[in-house]
Amino acid sequence: MARRIYISFIGTGDYKPATYSLNNRTADVSRFVQSAELQIIGPDYFDKVFLVMTESSREKHFKALRSELIKLGVENIHDISITEDLEPAHHWGWFETILSFIDHGDELTVDLTHGYRIIPIVFSTALNFLQKAKDIKIKAVYYGAFEAGVDVAPIVDAKDFYVINEWTDAVARLVEDADPGKLGRVAQKEENTNLKEFDDPELVAAFDDLTKALKNVEIHTVSEKAARAVNLIRKKEAGASTTGRILLELVKEKFISLIKDKSFTGRYDHDYFQLQLEIVKILLDHQLFMQAYTVMREMLGSFGLITMKKKAKISNEKGRKQRRKAELFIRMLQNDESEWEFSEDEKKNMVRIMPLYREMEAAGIVIRLKALTEDLTKYRNGFDHAWTKHPTAFDDIESKGNRFFQEIEDIIQQLAAQHFF
Repeated sequence: MARRIYISFIGTGDYKPATYSLNNRTADVSRFVQSAELQIIGPDYFDKVFLVMTESSREKHFKALRSELIKLGVENIHDISITEDLEPAHHWGWFETILSFIDHGDELTVDLTHGYRIIPIVFSTALNFLQKAKDIKIKAVYYGAFEAGVDVAPIVDAKDFYVINEWTDAVARLVEDADPGKLGRVAQKEENTNLKEFDDPELVAAFDDLTKALKNVEIHTVSEKAARAVNLIRKKEAGASTTGRILLELVKEKFISLIKDKSFTGRYDHDYFQLQLEIVKILLDHQLFMQAYTVMREMLGSFGLITMKKKAKISNEKGRKQRRKAELFIRMLQNDESEWEFSEDEKKNMVRIMPLYREMEAAGIVIRLKALTEDLTKYRNGFDHAWTKHPTAFDDIESKGNRFFQEIEDIIQQLAAQHFF
């Protein structure tokens, strides 16, 4: 079970008695903001209370603060000593000392009101590190806004400025790695936050569906799922905060290219191939190379179907028959014409493909497709057989993938320029 940890810093200032308020509740007058916070939150809420101090702050304030906390009923009070030396080398020591007291999954409530010198900066870095390395939950980051002459000093919670790192990291993983997992985990962990744009189960589920479609190479469902996810983002943009809008725009721009235009016919035409290119581009960007090679190989077969009238769907028998012709076209590209060997049923399909094949051959496209098919298939077969026929996977998978992508893009441009679509 996660521990509830309170951690605060004692400085060397001459703290004046004050009345502090938090969550619409007011504490008894005290010189110590820590006392006010623990009184309001509840003296038995925390499993451990850590007070960080230098030797000077220990001598000046620790005994009085500890006595006051004990009177409130606070138990498990622990002191953490840090050096007063401000040499940069000691900053790392402060950082590691604080880390050593925090366990995996702890819930942290932090007070930075009296942070010693640059300790708030060091601890801010520690919080960011702990969120990633120990999966802590930040419950609150308090600052007691004492001001002379003001009757009641508010205690403000700056938690969102620390949690935003988690949201940003989650969005970055989605955009860079097609990984929505952290987005879901952060949304589940952070119950109250001002950055509410991504705290939406429907949005998280939409991107989970989209990224699964990409990773599973569901090329005929990617566009529909991208449209659903991007439409949800568009709905949120109107009322989004500036920070939320920036992150929403980042995600939208990454996936918007996967959405089909309203004029999309579903046939093996120019728009179809442009969408496939966008899918390959995102897969390569996310280093999902096996999936990218799979889509590119399927595109080679699809070139043999550009004169077919049926829609590019595999959800029905007619659509599946189309893909059989695509596989046949790839086999035609893989071998010299004198070596073609096909069954009687395959020969019937070949008769339908041959007029297009001859046109492409006359246009100089077949020779390009043959060279590309031979090279790309070697890599795709490596993935298919877990590279068991090679000592290791090829070390140029990424660069070759980008080169194959460029070659396919050039071939599509040539097909368009020569009016094949």
